[in-house]
Formats: sequence, structure tokens, C-alpha cells
Amino acid sequence: MARPRAGSNPPGPGVARVYSTDLTGAPSTGMGGVDDPTSQVEGSVDLVQRGDDEPWPDANGFDDEPDRPWDGSGVALATNAWPELERLIGPGGALESTLDGYERRSGQELMMRSVAGVLERGGTLVIEAGTGIGKSLGYLVPAALSGRRVVVSTGTRTLQDQLWTRQVPFIRDELGLAIEATVLKGRTNYLCLLLLEAAKDVPELTLDQHRELGRVRTWAETTSTGDRAELVDLAEDASIWRAVAADAEQCLGRSCPHFSDCFLMAARRRAEAADLVIVNHHLFFADLGLKDAAKFSLLPDADAVVFDEAHHLENVAAHAFGRSVSDARMRRLAGDAKRAFRKADRPVGRLDAQLAELDRDRERLFSHLQAMAPRARLVPSRLGVQFREAWYKVDNTLIGLALLVGGEAGTDEPLRRLAGRVDELRSDLFGLISPETPHDDPEVRWVERGPRATFVRSAPIAVGGRLREALFPRFRTAVFTSATLATGGGFAHVRERLGLPEDTQALTLPSPFDYASQALLYTAGDLPEPRHPAYARASVERIQALVELTRGRALVLFTSRERMLEAHAALAPRWAFPTLVQGQGAKEALLDRFRATPGAVLFATATFWEGVDIVGDALSLVIIDKLPFAPPGDALIDARVGQLAATGRNAFMEYQVPSAILALKQGVGRLIRHRGDRGIIAILDSRLDSARYGRVFLESLPPARRSARFEDIATWWAALEEHPEASPAAPDPAA
Repeated sequence: MARPRAGSNPPGPGVARVYSTDLTGAPSTGMGGVDDPTSQVEGSVDLVQRGDDEPWPDANGFDDEPDRPWDGSGVALATNAWPELERLIGPGGALESTLDGYERRSGQELMMRSVAGVLERGGTLVIEAGTGIGKSLGYLVPAALSGRRVVVSTGTRTLQDQLWTRQVPFIRDELGLAIEATVLKGRTNYLCLLLLEAAKDVPELTLDQHRELGRVRTWAETTSTGDRAELVDLAEDASIWRAVAADAEQCLGRSCPHFSDCFLMAARRRAEAADLVIVNHHLFFADLGLKDAAKFSLLPDADAVVFDEAHHLENVAAHAFGRSVSDARMRRLAGDAKRAFRKADRPVGRLDAQLAELDRDRERLFSHLQAMAPRARLVPSRLGVQFREAWYKVDNTLIGLALLVGGEAGTDEPLRRLAGRVDELRSDLFGLISPETPHDDPEVRWVERGPRATFVRSAPIAVGGRLREALFPRFRTAVFTSATLATGGGFAHVRERLGLPEDTQALTLPSPFDYASQALLYTAGDLPEPRHPAYARASVERIQALVELTRGRALVLFTSRERMLEAHAALAPRWAFPTLVQGQGAKEALLDRFRATPGAVLFATATFWEGVDIVGDALSLVIIDKLPFAPPGDALIDARVGQLAATGRNAFMEYQVPSAILALKQGVGRLIRHRGDRGIIAILDSRLDSARYGRVFLESLPPARRSARFEDIATWWAALEEHPEASPAAPDPAA
């Protein structure tokens, strides 16, 4: 059997040979794409073992020993050193005997063996695991068997909680795997005992906040973790939590009188003792930057890291590697200074005067920034004289504050740290506003206005170089997985954006679901293009027709909040279906209402494009209003496009289209979550049929049957309603 070209450097004696898979474009033969049966490998396959005296593939990439086994995907699998894995997943194994009605999934087994292989030998592995593969167990089981410490990083809190509350107990208690696991969250998820002690003396607290503080105090007497998630009766946006949770600036570390009882440090000690540490991407990359800059890390050293929901990584890493200053940060500094002076019994007269001056200077500076909001690119060389004068004034006031605090500090550690915070704030402002700031990597700066604060931020335009320096040298093994990583049949986009090593292995595992019989993809080719003035009205009419066809049971996804609200306002009065709209409650509460309400319709955007799992008859229709290209005016996206265009590359096809494909695949993936699910995926963007790039989108979607005619959709749905147990005949695209 012919095998793909081998990597350039043969391994040492007795080391498993790694066959490279092409990440630069379309998959090479046997890559395991949607139509490639080699991605569904039954049974156990061992990787070839070679010694120094054994022949290596010739210059053409093939050798003359066709009898040596190969897994068919181009990815190295685990060797016979993993008999426990085979006993677990093989016929009559623990998985089969533990789960009623268990069906072996060849894709999941191949993923387990592939992850086991890269954990064994080291290296980088990318896996796109389609919906239904069971990717969580696909990496958790080999991690538990590896005997190594593994960090698992998730993109959402929902997945982090699912791994901790469902998957880890299953592999430990049901499968009987001995594993010590823990969850580690960001600092502000944990109660700070020092701030809790000080909160009673904060004069600014309202009566409602005092009541909230009472609930926190009662809980603090019994909690063993200090994890804010335990406070179920405290609103998610309760302002009191910000007064009792310390960020990195406020934390005193070993100088804190509560250090020995600190909930955060206790969580870190649990992580140090654990084999498996579950975090989220924001904490992981914030910690990566912290270790790089300060040689300190909340995360313990580990052999391997697994990134689930890895399609989020570029943006999370970019923000973690950047800077951020807000008016809220400056106000928080002022409040902490007052409390620190009172606690240290220092005179506050001069401090009050200095802080009053800082308050005036801050308002002046941020009034200029707010005029650029809600989200505008900041180009320091183009800032006017008045803006620069406002910044100079803030800088001089901060110098005075640092001198005052430093002069009063003496041996008082909180005051000494406070002086350091003032210096760091000055440094961040200089890095964000000064046109003379030197940068090794090109970066973009912008102003962003949120509900509680105005920010000026920066981020590297490309993070690949930073990851090559900070991530890959730290971990012997790195695994990147998601249901959406490949675009246009390959991994070139994710490889470039994340700076993956040249010898990265890649694997595509198609969903085991039968999309050809379970779903019909409707591309509304007769609608005007989204930029046409008639599109808004025409798309609303088509949404109504589709929802009436399925009698509700619909999730309608939009690319902008404004369009969502317009469509909801137009359609909700027209029909009798129970209609929900994002913003009426927390995400999970809204989804629970949707599941429990027969015939409901949910209008949503943003976070509802992913992480939504609605199984069964509650959802039969997913409507997507248009292709999810990033909106114009996003400073970071515009900078990435500009950087590619400046080098003569086609930024639209090389960045904007692949990014939109990944987002579209997430939205499309909301419909089929189980083998019994049936329904319609409707994309109301005629560019799928009319634009040249539409073909690239369609080729990246699951292999559902497709029609551009509403009549076909209605016929298919009627047949499905009449015989739900059967698969309706496919529409004739030539009709």
C-alpha cells in the first residue's frame, strides 16, 4: 500500500514514525475528508516501528514495504504501549459494557488513538471532529491513560462545566480510570478574603449592595472553594462581586495576610497535584503572557495541552498579548489607594487632593476617547494637540501619585504594590497612546465603549509568531480540536493564523450523522443580495414562510443585533408561535424556555451561533440570515486584512472567507445533534449560489442534500411529516 511522504527528519531508534499530512491546502490522499472512507478506521492499528538500520521512504515519499500497516489518515497512532486504550474501546470493552445502547464510533476511536499517539511521541496535532464524534472523550480518555499532566483549555464556560460535571466523573467513576482532575478559573471567579474584610468599610455601597454583601458573607463561612459559581442566588451581573474579587493588580500574593487561606492559591495547589487541569482559553493565554513577562504562572507545568473549541484561539490570544486601559481601571486604582492609606494609617489629605486631580484629568482624557467610540481605530500619530495635552496631564498626575504613594509606603507591602500599579498604568498608557512606542510585531490600537467603561486597547495583528515563541516551547504536546477548523477542504487558514509548526499532523473526522437523510440545505437563490435595499423585507417574508412550514420549532440566527431586533419586531405580531428573542434572559434560561415550549421560535445572534444543543422535536429549522462575514469597522479585523493586502495577498479569499466559513459551520451545526434529529437548514444569502466564493462555503458544509427552490423544501418537509421514520426522496436539482 502506498503511503504519504514522510517528514524530513527520521526519528531515532525505536521511535514511532510520523507521517506528515499536508496542512497547506486541500488534504492529501487519505486525509479523511467528508467523502474519504479512510477516515472511518475500524479496529486497532499500530504505528510502524523503525530502527536506525531500517529503510526510510525514498525521494518520492513511498517505500518498498507495502505490508507495513498505516492508519489511512496520515496521522501517527498509538503503539502497543497502550493496551489499556484498546481494552477500553474494543469489543466488549468498558465503554460498551458501561453504556446502554452504546454504538462504537470509528471516528471517536481513531481520535483516541491519534491523541494517544501524539501524547506518546510529542508534537502538534489538529483534529476537526464533526458533531457526534464525541471529541471530549476522544481526548480525555487518552489523557487519563497517558500518565502525564495534561491541561485542557475550552472556549466557553458551558464546555468547561460540562467536562468537569459530566465527562470527568464518567471516565473516573464509570470507566474506572484513576485520574486526579481539577478546574482552575480566572482570579475574579474566586472570593478574595482581604477584599471581603475591607468591603464592610466601603462608604460607597448602596443598601442593595449591603444586602448582596450579606449573602456573600454567609456563603463565605461554608464554602470550601470560594468559586463564584456556587453563589446561585447572586445575579450574574451583581456589582458587589467586583468589590470582593481581586484582579491581578489588586492581589498581594504572599504578602497578603490571608495567603494561607486564599481560595485562588488553594485552587492552584489542587492544580499542582492534578493529572488533568481544566481551564478556559482566556485564563490560559492570560497566564501564558504573565509567565512570559513576570516568570509567574497560575497554571502548573504540564507535558501537554489540549485546546477544545480551538477556533476561538486567535482572537483570545490576540487580546491576551495586547494592552488595555479603561476609565474603570483608573477609578478602581483610586478607590484602592484610599483603602490602602486608611488601612496603613497614613494621612489622606494630600492623597485626596491628588486623586481629585486625577479624576478631573481622567474625565478630560476619556472624553476625547469616548468621542471616537463605540469602536474606532486609534492612530496615535493622527491625534490632535488637545488629546496629547490631556494625556500629558494624566501622565504628570500619575507621576505625582506614584511619588506620593512611594514616599508613604515604607515597608507596607500593599502601598509598595500600589506604587507599582501606578507605574504599570503609566506604561500601558504610553504603549497605547504614544506614536513612538517600539513594537517587535505590528499591532493595532482602538477605542471600545462598553456598558460600564470605555477602553483603549491594543493587540498584535498576527499572533502566530508570539505562539511559536511562548506556547510551543512550553508544551511537549499540543492538540487543537473543534467541530470547525477546516476551510475549503484543508487547514491552511488555521495553520497560518496560529503559527503551527511545519510538522503538525492533521485529521478530519466527519460527523457520523447521515446528513443526506437527516437534513436538507436550502439556499435561497431567488432573494436579493443582502446589500440590496429590498433584502430586509424579502428575507422577513421568507423567514415567515419557513417558520409557518415547520410550525415553529425554529432557531433564527442573525449576524447583527440590529437585524435581529428588526425581524423580531416585524414577525412576532404576525404569527401565533411563542416567540423568544435574545436579551429576554440569560442564555441557558432562554434555551430552557425554548425546549419546554412547543412550536417556539427563538431569534438570536452572537453566542447562540455555537454552544447550543437542542435535541429532538423542539428544533426542526435553523435559519441563518446571511453569511457571517465580520462587520466593517472592527479595528483588529481591518488591520489583519490590511496586513495581508499590503503584501499583495488576496485578503478576502485568504482571511475573510475562511473566517466566515468557520462561523457558518458553527451556525449550521445547531440543527443535527443526534441520529434522530431531522430538519431544514436555510441560509437566506443568495451569494452562496451567485458569487464565485459561494462554492467554497458550500464545500465546507456537512454533506446535506441541497435545493435553492422553496417548493422543493416544502415537498421534502411534507414527506418527512407524513413518514417521519423514513428519509424523503432528494429534490431534483435539475427540476
